Amino acid sequence: MKTLHLKKGIASWLAIAACIAPATVFAQTADEQPQNGEIIVTATKRAESVNDVPMSITAAAGADLVAAGIRSADDLGKIVPGFTFTQSAYSTPVYSLRGVGFYNYDIASTPTVTVYQDEAPLAFSAMSRGASFDLERVEVLKGPQGLLFGSNSTGGAVNYIAARPTDTLKAGMDAGYGRFNAWELGGFVSGPIADGVGVRLAARHEGSGDWQRSTTRPEDGNGKRNFTQMRALVDIASGDRLTAKFGLTAFWDKSDVQAAQLHQVTPLILPAIDPRLLTFPLASGSRDADWTAGFGPKRDDRLVHATARLDYEASDAVTLTSLTSYGDYQQDDRVDPDATGLQIVDTIDRGSIKALFQEVRLSGEFGNGSRWIVGANYEDNKVQETQTLTSTSGSGFRAFNLFFGAPIPDAIDISSTQKFRNVSAFTNLDYALNDQVKLHAGVRYTDTRDKFTGCTGNSANGALGLILQIPGNPECTQFNGPVAGAPTFSTLKEDNLSWRVGVDFTPNSETLIYANVSRGFKVGAFPLIPAVLSFQYDPATQEKLTAYEAGLKLSPRRGVQINGAVFYYDYADKQVLGSDNVPPFGTLNRLVNIPKSKVSGAEAQLILRPVEGLTLNGGLTYVHSRIGNFTNIDPLGASRNFKGEAFPNTPKWQGSIAADYSFPLSASLNGFVGANATLRSKTNGGLGENEVLKIDGYTLVDLRAGISSSDDRWRFSVWGRNVFDKYYWTNAYRIADVSARFAGMPATFGATLSFRY
Repeated sequence: MKTLHLKKGIASWLAIAACIAPATVFAQTADEQPQNGEIIVTATKRAESVNDVPMSITAAAGADLVAAGIRSADDLGKIVPGFTFTQSAYSTPVYSLRGVGFYNYDIASTPTVTVYQDEAPLAFSAMSRGASFDLERVEVLKGPQGLLFGSNSTGGAVNYIAARPTDTLKAGMDAGYGRFNAWELGGFVSGPIADGVGVRLAARHEGSGDWQRSTTRPEDGNGKRNFTQMRALVDIASGDRLTAKFGLTAFWDKSDVQAAQLHQVTPLILPAIDPRLLTFPLASGSRDADWTAGFGPKRDDRLVHATARLDYEASDAVTLTSLTSYGDYQQDDRVDPDATGLQIVDTIDRGSIKALFQEVRLSGEFGNGSRWIVGANYEDNKVQETQTLTSTSGSGFRAFNLFFGAPIPDAIDISSTQKFRNVSAFTNLDYALNDQVKLHAGVRYTDTRDKFTGCTGNSANGALGLILQIPGNPECTQFNGPVAGAPTFSTLKEDNLSWRVGVDFTPNSETLIYANVSRGFKVGAFPLIPAVLSFQYDPATQEKLTAYEAGLKLSPRRGVQINGAVFYYDYADKQVLGSDNVPPFGTLNRLVNIPKSKVSGAEAQLILRPVEGLTLNGGLTYVHSRIGNFTNIDPLGASRNFKGEAFPNTPKWQGSIAADYSFPLSASLNGFVGANATLRSKTNGGLGENEVLKIDGYTLVDLRAGISSSDDRWRFSVWGRNVFDKYYWTNAYRIADVSARFAGMPATFGATLSFRY
C-alpha cells in the first residue's frame, strides 16, 4: 500500500509540475494565514504568539509581504520602522536597526543585523539577497540578539521562515508585468509523496529592462534585472518522536549593478585632477547616472545554501535539536561607484564565501509555563575577495605622473583572505513565578578567531612597484614596517559574554508589560582597502552594546493591537568606516572604533480592524544617536572631533502606515484595495555631517487594487510603487575624486495574476 501511495503521490506531483514547469515563483506564498491577525513566531526558539514574546518584534505573513511589494531584505523598511537599508559604494547591502549598523564595502563585512533562513544564519549580508522568497512569514527582532542568535546581531536579527510542505497537494502560479519591461513569473508545488514525507518545490524569476540612463551617452542604459531563485524542502516525520527538515535554496543574479549619480567633484589631490572630470553633468533625477563606456556595472553571482534540522522529543517535556547549514556564495561583479565615464574607481570584484554552521541544543519545559534551553554552536567561514581597481583617471595615481613623471599605474589587485572560527555555548531560563509574572535570564560565551591575509598588488604595468621603489616584481606593494613585497598577515582573537535578564507581567490575557537588559557583541573586522602601509589593514576590534528596554503589548478589544517600547543603548567601541591621510594618495578609508556612543529612542505600533475586511497598520520609530568624544578624519580630509553627532545613515524618524480593505462584489467575486506610505527623516552618509553627503528625508506611497475569486483560487491586481515619483536617495558617499549617491527607483506600475490549486 505504501508503494502504491508513493507512486500516486509522485504521479500527481509530476502532473502539476508539468503545468507550471515554465514558471518560477513571482511572489512569496503562505498557505497557512494567521487567524484574527495573530502570528506565531519562533523568536525564542519555540513557537508562540508574537503578542506573548517579551521583546520588540515586527512579524509579517508572506501574503502581507507580497501586498507591500517586499521582495528582499532591502525593502523591509516599508513595514519595519527603525530598519534601514543602505547600499554600499561596492553594492554590498548594509542593514541597520535602531541606528545599529556597520557600513563597509567588502563581502567579508560581518553585520550587526544578521539575516537568518529558518534560524540558520546567512553569515554575511551578500548572501541574503535571495532569502525573501516563498515565505510563511518574516520576523524582525530588535535589539541585541546575541543570547539565542549569537554574535553579529547587536542591532537585531531578521529571520525568514519558509513556507513548509503541506499535508495535501497544493500548487500555485503567478505572473506579473510592469514599467521598464519588468516581468516576473513563477510557481510552487507542495504536498505529500509518501506517509510522513512532504515536499515543496518553488522558484521565481525576475527580469526587466534598463531603468537608468547615462547622463553623457543618452543611448546607454543600465539597470536590467535577471534574478532567479529556487528552493526545495523535504519534511520527514519518523515515528512519534523524530522529525527532520531539509532545505536547499539557490539564487543566480546576473542583473546590472546599480550605477551611482555624480553629486559633486571633490578631488583627492587637486593639481592632479583629470580636467575632463569637471565637464561631467550632475544628476538631477532618479534615472540619471553614469559609468565608463564598455564597462557596464553587472553581477554574476550565485548562492547555494543547504540546511538540515533534526528534532527528537526525548520526552513529552524535553526536545533535542540539531541544526546544520552550509552556504557557498560566488561573486564576479563589475562596479563603477565613481558615477562618471572616467576610470576613477572602476572595479572588478571577485569573491567567494564558504560558511558552515552547526548548532545543537536541548530545550524543555517544567512547572506551569517555565522553560529552559542549553546549547552550543560552531561556525567555520572562509571568505576570499579580490577587487581589481583601475584608476588611471584618479588624481591619487595621476599625481605620480604629474609630480615625478612616472607612468600611471593601471589595474591593481587588492585582495584578502579571511578564515573565521566561532565557538559558543549558551543557556537561557524563563521562569514563571506565577500566572502573571515571569523572569528571564540567559548567558552565552563566544570565542572567535579571524585569520587575515591582505595584499595590495602591483599594477598590471608594474608602475606601482616602480614608483614605490620595490625591487623585482613584488607580489604585494604595501610596506610591512620597512619592508614591502609580501602580504600582511594578522590574527584577531577575541571572546565575549553576551547576556540578558528581564521580567514580564501579564495582568490579564490582553496585556503584556516587559523590561529587559541585554548585552551583545559584534566581532572585530578587517578592511579590504588599497594599502600603502600595513597599519591600514589593522582591524576594528569587537564592539559591545548594552541595551535597556521596556515595552508593552495591548489588545484592549477585538480588532485592536497596540505595541510600544522605549530603549536606551550604551555603545562601546562602535565599528565605523573612518578615514586617514595616507601620503601620497590623500584621504583613504580605514576601519576605526568609536570609544563611546549612545542611542535612545521609542517606537509605537497600532493595528486596527474597525470593520469587516479593513486593516489599518501604522508604526513610528524615533532614534536619537550621538557619538561621544571621538577625533578622526572626515570623508573630505579634515581632522575633526565628532562629539555629539548622529551616526551616519541613521534618520531620527522612520514610520509606515498601511491600509487594506477587501469586500465582496458578488457571490463569487471579491474586491480589494490597499495603500502603503513610508517616511524617514534626513540623515548623512558619513562622519562630519558634511552638506555634500546629506541624505534628505522622504515619503513614498504605494497603491494597489484588484479582484479575486471568493475562494481566492485566482487573484488579479494592479499596483503602483512610489506613485508620486519621488526623487530620493538611500546613500551618499565620497570616493576618490567624487561625491556620489544611489537613487531610489522612480515610479513603477504593473499588474499581477495569480492562481492557486
